[in-house]
Amino acid sequence: MIEDDNFPLVSVVIIGKNEKDTIEKCILSIFNQSYPNFEIIYVDDKSTDNTLEKAQQLKNILDTKKNCKRYLTLSVETNFPSKNRNIGIKASKGGIIAFIDGDCIAEHDWLTSLHEQFSTKVGIVGGPITLAHPKNSIRTKAIDIVLASYLGSGGSALFYQIKGDREVDEVPAGNLAVYKQLLEKYGGFDENLRYNEDSDLCYRVQKEGYRIIYAAKARIYHFIGIDSYTGFMSYFKRYGFERGKNTARSSKFLTLFNLLSLALVVSALSLGMLSFFFSTAPVIFLYLFIGVILIELAASLILAVANKCVKLLFLLMTFFIALHNTYNIGFIFGYMAGMKEVIIGKNRRTITTVKGER
Repeated sequence: MIEDDNFPLVSVVIIGKNEKDTIEKCILSIFNQSYPNFEIIYVDDKSTDNTLEKAQQLKNILDTKKNCKRYLTLSVETNFPSKNRNIGIKASKGGIIAFIDGDCIAEHDWLTSLHEQFSTKVGIVGGPITLAHPKNSIRTKAIDIVLASYLGSGGSALFYQIKGDREVDEVPAGNLAVYKQLLEKYGGFDENLRYNEDSDLCYRVQKEGYRIIYAAKARIYHFIGIDSYTGFMSYFKRYGFERGKNTARSSKFLTLFNLLSLALVVSALSLGMLSFFFSTAPVIFLYLFIGVILIELAASLILAVANKCVKLLFLLMTFFIALHNTYNIGFIFGYMAGMKEVIIGKNRRTITTVKGER
């Protein structure tokens, strides 16, 4: 592989499963990167459509793409994103590994923008993710606006559109670049995690004293599939559940926004129970409920006015309420499920230790 001090080899690891509608656009967006020294490794998780075939056919254009030094396709069966990323890491030859998913499309200068932010003190660089939809509508516009806001995203770089380059606590694996030496040091992504493996990696890198930078120009477009009200609720209930499970195992997954949201939920539940014994509890509960609704209404109104579309007001309000309720419910049930697993695991270890002592 060609090495250049100014432009070191970057390995782009793409993972995908049944992405026939987007895989060609995804891989072509990497082939056409302005960065002059990279390779592409596509890891397909036993797609049942023709995703892998479409990816393999693109090998025919490698000779016409001078910036791409190697193109490799791999077929595996793990059904686990973190494992597939680690397989890509092992096959890579670059000093920097950049990750993107098969349902994403990168802008022309994506790799260049990521690379520009690296230094000896910066271990991870990520960028903005803009939601994309097969068909745009007023509903998808409302979803995009809600998730791009701080109130809707909780400040997470997964959806929040941060203005300008800045240091952050974490960036999502779908738009993330990291020094390979760090990945090798930590054994890659934690393969026990189906969700939040990116949060875990960022936490470990920060703990070592490295900085994480958000590069505002390193943009990708993500066809995540949140195009309807039911799809929206299903996604965040599942995401909240998995975040809750992981938080039960380790407090490093608990964010300030999680704490604030859970404090409101616990307060509401406590006031609901106390209302059977104290006459003031229902009044406080009502004030709390009205306060939350007013905050979401105010945010919806500001965003509707900012987007010059008052018709969005009701939809924005609806999605804010759906997001916070489904995520928090999922988080609570996930936390309980995680605690159950932790307790069972401790009991098993205790039994094993007692038997060993005998």
